[in-house]
Amino acid sequence: MKADLERYESYLEHKHPNRSTKKHYASDLSIFVQFGGDKSPREVTVQDIDAFIENQSQRQLKPATINRRLVVISGFFQFLIFEAEEDGWRNPVKWKRHGIRQGHHLPRDVNEDTAEALWAKIDDPRDQAMFALMLKAGLRVGEVVALNNDAVEGPGQDRLARLRVHGKGDKERIVWLTPQTWLYLHYWMQIRPPSESQAFFLNQHGRRLSVSGVQYRLKEYCHRAEVQVTCHQLRHTFARRLAEQNMPIDSLAKLLGHNDLQTTQRYIEGANLTVREDFLATMERLDEVMGQSEVEESKDSVPTFAPAPAEKQPKPQAIMEKIVHHSADLPDWLRPSLEDHTQRRIAGRPAHQAELRTRQEHSVLSRICRWLVQEGNWQQLDGLKRVDLLAYVHHREQAGKQPRTIQRELTLFRVFWRSLLELELVSNGAVLMVKVQSRKEHLPRYLKGNEFQRLEETLLTETSENHYQHRFDRAWFYLLAHGGLRRGEVLNLRTGDCDFNHDRLCIRSGKGDRDRVIPMTSQLKQVLLDYLMVRGSSSTDHLLLYKDKEVPAHIVYKRVKAYGRLAGIPAVTPHRLRHTLATLLINEGMPIVSLQKFLGHQDINDTLVYAKVHNETVRRQFAAAMKQIEVIAKPVQKSAILEGVDTKSVPLADI
Repeated sequence: MKADLERYESYLEHKHPNRSTKKHYASDLSIFVQFGGDKSPREVTVQDIDAFIENQSQRQLKPATINRRLVVISGFFQFLIFEAEEDGWRNPVKWKRHGIRQGHHLPRDVNEDTAEALWAKIDDPRDQAMFALMLKAGLRVGEVVALNNDAVEGPGQDRLARLRVHGKGDKERIVWLTPQTWLYLHYWMQIRPPSESQAFFLNQHGRRLSVSGVQYRLKEYCHRAEVQVTCHQLRHTFARRLAEQNMPIDSLAKLLGHNDLQTTQRYIEGANLTVREDFLATMERLDEVMGQSEVEESKDSVPTFAPAPAEKQPKPQAIMEKIVHHSADLPDWLRPSLEDHTQRRIAGRPAHQAELRTRQEHSVLSRICRWLVQEGNWQQLDGLKRVDLLAYVHHREQAGKQPRTIQRELTLFRVFWRSLLELELVSNGAVLMVKVQSRKEHLPRYLKGNEFQRLEETLLTETSENHYQHRFDRAWFYLLAHGGLRRGEVLNLRTGDCDFNHDRLCIRSGKGDRDRVIPMTSQLKQVLLDYLMVRGSSSTDHLLLYKDKEVPAHIVYKRVKAYGRLAGIPAVTPHRLRHTLATLLINEGMPIVSLQKFLGHQDINDTLVYAKVHNETVRRQFAAAMKQIEVIAKPVQKSAILEGVDTKSVPLADI
């Protein structure tokens, strides 16, 4: 590929002069070439891309990194195809097959305690000025090392100093410095060693400081402060602080050097001020309606934890070794394709869910394939007919399975079959047309107000003692009932996700691999603090522990059912508590958009399904709206123009 790579690099140099694009693209392509060996571009197949993705996953690289490399590889092949003299050359990167779902993750900014602990250890004047520009002015590390002496302008009449920053994408912007930040820079300017270099920050040799040099210094300070922080986290923290002070997003985007407001939105999503205000105001009204008094918070100092580190992706091969027994009895013409498909899908899953979800999916697919082989007429890979899959659907209906359950199974099988079609191992696309006849299903039921009160009173009575089990039960209950968390989100919470100083929880890798931040009620905060007093230390940072390990999925389900039976409500499940909270919030006036963000729904229609609006709420809101309309639309007095006109005979619209 050498000649083709050189042509592509030349093209990138021409298209993106004065940028690092060429260097980064060349690095990613060299990794792919080293993996693929001495192949010409035309010899690279879809299967080669599959193998490359698996290799990158085995190295535990993040989905974003793998997707970035796929973009580079795809762009390389698109360039070659565009320049090719003949047609018929296909790009081996198929995004529907190869793209890894990245989810929606919040920026991992630094909480105030961690920031203060780190700052207290930074004692070198140069480093104080350097890191102040990241934490208090939002500069990227590359922008800091690129600063020249002439970029700094002293304070004007408004006491704010100015900094001309040469940023990402060869763009220049003005950044303002507070008097405090300016003092750090001014002191460094006074003691900066003389040098021929115009660089503002110098290394020990009097030359421009490098990015790796800055990162090394930060690592040393983090070691002293016993924290883990990156340069970019300091920039995220700066953005979050300004967002919490209600700085308009368009101004913040300009300050950070963002062209796209969506980029800035991702930086500040952890603040979530509107959701917090709407939720707490609604819960306050709800407490008044239900006659609950405010919980008196403990005056003891609250514990602080280091932010939960990103969980490492498990090795796909290690997971497969644990689950291949599900497909061990399938024929040799089918089993390898199924296992390859299962292993390829591991890379796109959240780390904490990868093994469980892969096991469930592989088990279901193995069961479907086993039935089609043993009871149907599937005898070779390309021999499956639509009628065979229809027979399986009929079999599941006869077994009493709900349409929703059968549809989920069909969806898994369709994904498998589509991958076989892409590899041209099968040809019958009609198999994808098999569907389940939909039947009307009842929406999940929420608990009525008196039922929820009875359940809560029962739990509080049964957990009145202060030993571990009782505090553990209160903790998971209020995470479900006051936090609206899904059961899996409760079990995945880490100690570092709890910010008691700002009364908020960070929910990481929820459904759809999406993050969100939710406020804590005073009741939830207090039960979590009470629980942490008896939690003790553990080898895992999971918030909730069961026998000093992470809690198995069935424990919370069984315990909520047990408390439900004691309260005379036998059909209680963890998810019904989530539905109940959503219903109570929307009927006490929480805006639907804020409720959507609070629950972590990507589609607002999902929120409408969860939250059933009571007829009384509709009546109350209608009456309030009509009252306002009637105030605005006062009766029109007859004007001189209408004098003598019989308005009864004139259409209302004309009047």
